[in-house]
Amino acid sequence: MSGGYQRITMSDQEPTPFGRVLLAGEVSDAEPLVPGPLHSLPGTVISLVTAGTGFYRHADGRTEPIVAPSLTVVLPGERHWYGTRPGQRWSEWFAVVEGPAFELLRRTERLTWSGPRPLPRGVRSADLALLLRGAPPRSGAEQQIWALAGWLSAALVLPVDDETARWDQAARLLSEDLAARLEMRDVAVQLDLEYDRFRRGFREHFGRSPLAYRNDRRLEVAATLLRATNLTCREIARRIGFSDEFHLSRRFRTHYGTSPTSYRAGSTDR
Repeated sequence: MSGGYQRITMSDQEPTPFGRVLLAGEVSDAEPLVPGPLHSLPGTVISLVTAGTGFYRHADGRTEPIVAPSLTVVLPGERHWYGTRPGQRWSEWFAVVEGPAFELLRRTERLTWSGPRPLPRGVRSADLALLLRGAPPRSGAEQQIWALAGWLSAALVLPVDDETARWDQAARLLSEDLAARLEMRDVAVQLDLEYDRFRRGFREHFGRSPLAYRNDRRLEVAATLLRATNLTCREIARRIGFSDEFHLSRRFRTHYGTSPTSYRAGSTDR
């Protein structure tokens, strides 16, 4: 099998409050080594085939073709098999993940069935590869889990028309890496739009400016972190791009009508 290889890039990642990677790796122009005939795994399986063809076998014996570029997702505990026919090769990035960030996809009915599906336009295989190439530093594990869940959520979106897809992509770009400085003109360039058209179109579609949308997403994430974690307000402010906890507190009170501390106490009481 000259030229091909398989390698594990992550294994038994340390748990984070949002989940962890149980296993991840890459197959490059090789025949995948998958236990057979049927098996199940404790976490959600993500398989992105970037080259080649194969098939997926359900527990009831049904088979479905896998034709690159193709995403296959398997629910935890579901018996299945996927791979190439004997002697054939493909290229694939794969991961087995678990935790609240991925359970949320099932609770919100974004992920309801196992099997292959086409990769939606605008969802890049390179982004998944970047996330799975190796374990991040301990301090970056939570961000990696959120990014993986975000990539998977976008990849599970049903096909839509090009205009809707463009504004969905805009919303994703504005919701990513909230701690980073993001120039709105750079977002317009990524969407292949003139800046003024981007601003007008975004406001027409979402009812607010791109910057207001990004700031609202920061506050929504802050509310989630206040409910779901013990992070201090200073730590939350740093993670979502506010200059300090006082800036976060002012914006949070304006948006939610209460301080972050009172909001957290009320969430605990309920």
